[in-house]
Parts: sequence; C-alpha cells; structure tokens
Amino acid sequence: MLYIWDMSFKKSVLIVLILSFSFTVFSQTEIELPAIGNSEHFAKHAWILEDKNDEIEFQEIVKTNSLSEIEGAFQSESEIPYMGFTTSAFWMELTILNSHEANRSFIIELARPLTNQVDLILLDQHNTIIKEFHTGDDFVFEHRAYDYRKFVFPLEFNANSNYRLLVRTKSDGEILKLPMKFWSMEGFTEFVSKENFFLGLYYGFISLVVVLFTFFGIALREKIYFFFVSYVFIMGMFQLSLDGFSFEFLWPHSTYLGNHSILIFAAISMLSLLAYANQFLEFHHEKKWFTNIYHLFFGLVCFFLITSFLQGRLYAITYPLLNGISFIITSFFFVGIYLRYKSGHQPGIEVTLAFAFLWFGAISFILSNVNIIESEFLATNSLKIASAVEIAFLSISLAARYRKTQNDKLIAERQSVERLEQINQLKSDQTETLEREVKLRTQEVVLQNGLLATQNQEIIQSINYAQRLQDAILPSKKMLESIFRDFDIYYRPKDIVSGDFYWLDSNDEFSFFAVADCTGHGVPGALVSVVGYNALNRCINELKLTDPGKILDRLTLLVEQTFDNEDSVVSDGMDICLCRWDHKRELVYSGAFNPLYLLRNEEFIEFKANRQPIGKYIKRTPFTSKKITVINGDQIFLFTDGYLDQFGGERGKKLKSKAFKKHLISAMETNEIPFNVKLDEYFSEWRRKEEQIDDVCILRIGF
Repeated sequence: MLYIWDMSFKKSVLIVLILSFSFTVFSQTEIELPAIGNSEHFAKHAWILEDKNDEIEFQEIVKTNSLSEIEGAFQSESEIPYMGFTTSAFWMELTILNSHEANRSFIIELARPLTNQVDLILLDQHNTIIKEFHTGDDFVFEHRAYDYRKFVFPLEFNANSNYRLLVRTKSDGEILKLPMKFWSMEGFTEFVSKENFFLGLYYGFISLVVVLFTFFGIALREKIYFFFVSYVFIMGMFQLSLDGFSFEFLWPHSTYLGNHSILIFAAISMLSLLAYANQFLEFHHEKKWFTNIYHLFFGLVCFFLITSFLQGRLYAITYPLLNGISFIITSFFFVGIYLRYKSGHQPGIEVTLAFAFLWFGAISFILSNVNIIESEFLATNSLKIASAVEIAFLSISLAARYRKTQNDKLIAERQSVERLEQINQLKSDQTETLEREVKLRTQEVVLQNGLLATQNQEIIQSINYAQRLQDAILPSKKMLESIFRDFDIYYRPKDIVSGDFYWLDSNDEFSFFAVADCTGHGVPGALVSVVGYNALNRCINELKLTDPGKILDRLTLLVEQTFDNEDSVVSDGMDICLCRWDHKRELVYSGAFNPLYLLRNEEFIEFKANRQPIGKYIKRTPFTSKKITVINGDQIFLFTDGYLDQFGGERGKKLKSKAFKKHLISAMETNEIPFNVKLDEYFSEWRRKEEQIDDVCILRIGF
C-alpha cells in the first residue's frame, strides 16, 4: 500500500513538473491578444534572429516550430528592441492565441518609417500562410497595406485560434528598431487624429516662418533672411523625411529618394545651419583657429552629403558618422557664441537659448535613437520640439533685428523731412504740367484699348471662320451613313477649333476610317490636323496604300517632310487609330499610341497600338497591322485621350480607361437619348467645375 502511494506521489510530482515546464514554454512563446488593442507593445515577447548576410529564406523559418530553435535567437527585454546602425536583416516571431469566442481585428504597427524592407507573414496553427505583406522604402509607396507614412497592417484573428506571426525587417545602415504594436481600429484612428493635429501645428509653424521671413528678405533685401529661410525650409524637409511624409506625398514612386532623402536632407540642413550661423553670428570675424575648424566641419558635412547619394558600405557608415558630427557641430556653436560674447559682440539671449535648445534636442534625439535613453517619445519628437523652439527664438531674434532696421529707417526719414518739404514745393509747381500729361496719356490708352478690342474681335471672327473650314473637311453625316448603318460621333473641341479630327475614305474594295489627336489644341492643333488629313488622303488616293501599318509609316514620312525646314525646328505630329474595313467581316487596325476598343457580349477587348507617334521620334520601328474578325452585334470605339485624361470627380483626378469604358456602356444602354448626347452629359458631370484640358473625339461603329 505504501509502495502504491509512493508511486502515485512520484507520478503526481512528475506531472506537475511537466505541466510547469509546458506552462513556462507556453508563456514564453504564446501571447494572448489584448482586450482593447490601444497600442499594446508585444515586441519584448517575440523571438528575434539576426541574419547578418540576409541569407535565411522564409521556408527555413517555417520548417522550424519556433525561432527559438535556431542558434542565435534571443528575446529583448525592451518594449522596442534596438538593433543599432546595421545592414543586417532581422526576423521576429510571435505566437498568438485568440481565446475569445469572436473574431478579433487589429492593426499591427511595425518598424520605423525609414526601414527599407518590412515583411509580415501570418500563418495559422498548420503553418499555412493566411496573410502576407511585403513593403518598405525599397518599394513604391502604393505597395503599402494602408496609405500611411508608418508601416501598419490589418490582421484578423478567428475565434479560439492560434497563429504564428513572422516579421522580417532590413535597413541600409540606418538605426533599426523593432516595435510591434497592436492597435484596435478605434484606438489607432484616435491616436492618428491627435498625432496629425500636433504635426499639423509643427509643420504649419515651419511654413509660416518660411513665408513670413521670405517676405522680410524680399522687402529688406538682406541675405541673412534668406539664409534663415533656407535653414528652416531644409529642416522642415528633413523632418518630413524623418516622419515618412515626404515619401508618402512628395516622391511616392521614387524608392531611391525614399531611402536616401533622410540622409541627404540631414546633411543639407547641417550645411544650411552652418551657413546661417556664420552669417548671423559673423564667425568669420573670429580667431583663425576657430574659422579653420568651421571650414573643416563644413567640408566634412559636404563629404557626407556626397556619400549620402551613394550605395554600399560607405553609405551605411555615413549614418553614424553624420549623427556624430552633427552633435559635435551643435556643441561647437557654443564655442563661437562664447567668443562673440568675449569680443564684445553679444549675439543676444534669444540666439543663445535657440542653440541651447537645439543642443539639448540633438542630444535627446541621438541618445534616444541609439537607445541609451529608452524613450520612444524622445526618439520621435525631441528634435522636432527642439527645432520648433530654436526656430521660434531665432525668429524673435530676426524680428528684433528687423525692428532695429525699421527704427534706423525712421531716424533717417526724420532727417530727410526738411529736404522732402523742399521737394514738395517743386512737386507742387510741376503738378499742373503732370496733370496735362496724364490727360494726354489717358486719351492714348483709351485709343489703344479700342484698337485692341477691334483686333480681338477680328481674331475671334477669323477663328470662327477657321472652324467652319475645319468642319467642312470632316466627313459628313451623309458620307458616314452611306458606309455604316450604325455609328455615332462625339466631337468636342477644347477651344473653337480642334487638334482632334476624324477621317473617312472609301472605294469599291475597302473603307478607311481614323480618329487622330494632333499635338496641341486650338489653332496650332487645327493646323496640324489639316496636314494629317491631307496626308491620309494622299496615302489612299495618290499612293494607293491599303495596309494600315504601311499607311501610318508613309503618313509619318509625309508629316516629317511637311515640317522639315532648315530655318525652324518643328517636332509636332499626332497619335492616331486607323482601320480598314472590307465591307464584310474583316477589320484591320493599326495605331500610334491610340488603342482600339472592341465591345463584344458586354466585354471590352483592347487592341494595343504601337508606342510611337506620327512625326519625329528618337527610335522608330515599322507600324504593325492587326486583323480583327467582327460579328453581328460588335461595337468598336476609336478615340483620342481627351475624355480619359479629363480631371474631375470628387477628388479632381483623371477619369482613366476603367471609368471611360463604363461611360461607353452606359451611354449605349439608353435608347431614348442619343449616344453622343449621353456621353456629353457624363463628361459634364465628371468635369464639374474643372476646365476642359484637351479636345475630345470618339467614333462608335456598330456591326
């Protein structure tokens, strides 16, 4: 009996130990989703693995049950793990449990806005990928999950389910930190709203200072204001790059600038600060050893500016070196201020306080970024706050300088009052003479205005007559009806005359028709359209060409010959969509930039054009012809780009092809209203208050 009890006791102890071990492992690797999700930090629970040579593949990670099984993996004690200045890739892994009875949605925030590569892969308990994102500054901005300056990703976790979250980040030498925040949508929206409010105040202040002191500089014509404005503007651009706004709004399609702008603007802002301080504090009047050190610093920052445009190892080490030299330079300014005080040229308490705040802000920014001070708030905002206070004090100092300048002007004005009184007497004597001259000049102006009005009326009459001439050469409705049983023309010039035109010619064997978009609009476009129209007629009637591709080749030569003149260089031409129809079933198409749409069974088939215009072009190839067999019910559309490129809608953006196709189908569905009238209604609705930017021409033919 005692033996049995002893065995039971040992088994119980063993079970407790196993459960305790399992609980320990579980607690280290599996994290329960937060109840609210308002910026919960989970990075300290994640396993982290450094991939120095960026060689580890995703499949290698998935094959393991956990990153903890791989040698070198570790967990950080910090809420935001700090990896330092590095070019290594880092993997993070977090095992997540949703024990709730309902699905949970979160927004996951990862990395800093300046990280080159940020990959997120969410796997279920069977290691099957259910969500995958690949983004970072090495990708264009539209590649991100949200149009937001930081790296945030929407994830949904099913009820009572386990997940494995894998994150890979990589930098090009900049400081790499690994935050991992879980937000609810409400919490994230509230945080972004508050953050944008304060950021708006900061950037609004920067913009106000730039505009205000630019006017001061223009009004007073003093270089010091332009040096100051340059520094403030570049500092603002540096902060925009640091916060990720410049990549989001200024160059979202340039990954090069997305990666390099922070380092470029950091170097330029330091150069502009050096130039401004030298101008304002007049360092060039100080001792030679001081000015030599100043020039040394200026040269070093210029060197770092050059390396910030490069790639590779030299570019990577520029990050820590520029951070270090920036800290030394801000400290160096205090030496200059001390020397100015010592020589009796006191810069003023505002200037001293300005550089003091900049120095403390730079220290806080650098120390928090290199994780000596563990403060996410200081890393994000210390330099911003310090620069705002610094700029405010410098603005006060410049305003005082402006006030002093104005006072000096007042003194000078008082001294000149007596002289002005003498001059006024002379002016009084001359007033009568001037009044007579003004009357004469006024009469001349009235006469000139009359002449201008007459000339303007004559010009408008000439253009209206040119419109009648242009309309006369276009194919008549009767001519179109003699060839096509079902057609519509939507023709809307931007100005009175048009650079777009439609053309038709026919013989017993074939009918040829086209829609063309000439360079420019108005009178210049109309002149080019006449050249194109006549050249097409020559190709058919004189040269007897029938293949659309060969017609466009010859059309190009004729246009180039027309504009070939030794006394002037003209590179105008046209885009065109040209078709040949055999009056039965075969349609042959060739195009210069302008495609052809075929609508069959309510689906569009697009026939691409050659990517070259009619006219002078750097690298020209023969135009190609495409044969199309049409069936009953087919609709084809020949058009210029004026309708697609029109700005409008709620956001003032271009219409583009997808919406254009919807307009075409909708216009055909309404039998009570003609196709061209309906298209015009859609065009006006889309354009709203926007100005029409180009001529519009659309030809629809039904078979």
